[in-house]
Amino acid sequence: MTDRNAPHIVVIGAGSAIFGTGTLATLIREPRLRGATLGLCDLNAATLETMHALAERMNRAWDAGMTIAASTDRRALLRGADFVIVCIQVGPREVVWRQDWEIPLRHGVRQPYAENSGPGGFAHTCRNVPEMLAIARDMEELCPGAWMLNFTNPLSRLGLAIERYSSIRCVGLCHQFLWAYAIVAAVLAEEYGIDVPNGDAFHVHTDAPNVPAIMQMIRSGYERFNILSSGINHFAWMHTITDRVTGEDLYPHFRQKYLHGFRTDFEPMTRELFGIFGLCPTAGDTHMVEYLAWTHDPLAKPWEKYDLKLQSWEGNIERRRTVRARAERLARGEEALEPLRAVHSEGAVEMILGIADDANTYYPAVNIPNRGALPGVPDWAVVEVPGVLNRAGVHGVTSPPLPRPVIEICRREAELASIVVDAAATGDRGLAMQALLLDPMINDIDRARAILDDFLVSFREWLPQFGG
Repeated sequence: MTDRNAPHIVVIGAGSAIFGTGTLATLIREPRLRGATLGLCDLNAATLETMHALAERMNRAWDAGMTIAASTDRRALLRGADFVIVCIQVGPREVVWRQDWEIPLRHGVRQPYAENSGPGGFAHTCRNVPEMLAIARDMEELCPGAWMLNFTNPLSRLGLAIERYSSIRCVGLCHQFLWAYAIVAAVLAEEYGIDVPNGDAFHVHTDAPNVPAIMQMIRSGYERFNILSSGINHFAWMHTITDRVTGEDLYPHFRQKYLHGFRTDFEPMTRELFGIFGLCPTAGDTHMVEYLAWTHDPLAKPWEKYDLKLQSWEGNIERRRTVRARAERLARGEEALEPLRAVHSEGAVEMILGIADDANTYYPAVNIPNRGALPGVPDWAVVEVPGVLNRAGVHGVTSPPLPRPVIEICRREAELASIVVDAAATGDRGLAMQALLLDPMINDIDRARAILDDFLVSFREWLPQFGG
């Protein structure tokens, strides 16, 4: 790729505490993107100013030759874009996430996580779908041929909304597939000489204080193993585990050790399902359990039995403060840029280069409409499978079959997601009620009605489609 045909990239949500700094660093440091046009958008003007200054500093220091603009109005940046990276949140992230969990609890439903499925996942979807579709409408007008690269949750549901209600091409990207490498590295640490942070207390719950330990284990695992997985976002399963150097099949030893010779407190629900279904999930307990019907019973108390952890909302708020303070120091030149050369790519660079360069690039986890890539799941459902990237698009690689009960869970979630998305896009309260009744965590009609009514009142300002 040369300066002459370098792409036009827009980042909506450039101030994201979780993705912003790393995404910009991976784009600007990439030599094959030299000379690109980069547009930065965020509704928070102060945060946007910081990220713009940081981007310009990286641009100069790394001789990226990029033309960088910033605006709180995305329409000022979108015309002629080739790729639009989206990482947004409607409502203050931790505040509304906590409400997604607490509101159903008021009515007797204790969800395990409340982000991507369950009643909380319903509310999360309904808040984000209108804004995602508004972005898609602007893209249809100003850059109809562009690709949307979405990092916003609930990933598969928002991808389905874009596919069903717009003409924009969209691929969802999530780093959660990398948690499989941390799980395998923890179990096989002794055999591969891997130093495990926190020793026998290590786990893969995505809580702010635990993220550095997870990242360390992901790096250790990725250096040593190849893993093939498929499923739906946050509910994928490992098909193969091989030694990256020798090609040796490590699955038999991994299975034997995890199930019979390893800590019984390490991701115990993952271990349980591994033993029952014969394949190991990739995402770790706290994300995976959102899709299961066996995680909220008030008598069995599975959250105690399996030590299912909630998100630390206060911890994440503090993490955002820390990340933003660091971005400000970097923008002012008070910290060195060099560590940003090593930050992990979340997949945006690989998507852009694979498509723009017609490179037939393999990427291990893309969230796209199925179209036969995951056998047994409807073709229209958004699934997480390996993909090949070229100028014609993002093509799912056909997955080996998952166990029939796992496919059934994926299929049910797809049908639930379909109704949730239609309710979120149209504001149809009847569909919203149907969606909650189909949810595996709801077992009473009046309870579903009470939760829906509470959501519509509590989130009124963020649910305009339901008419206030």
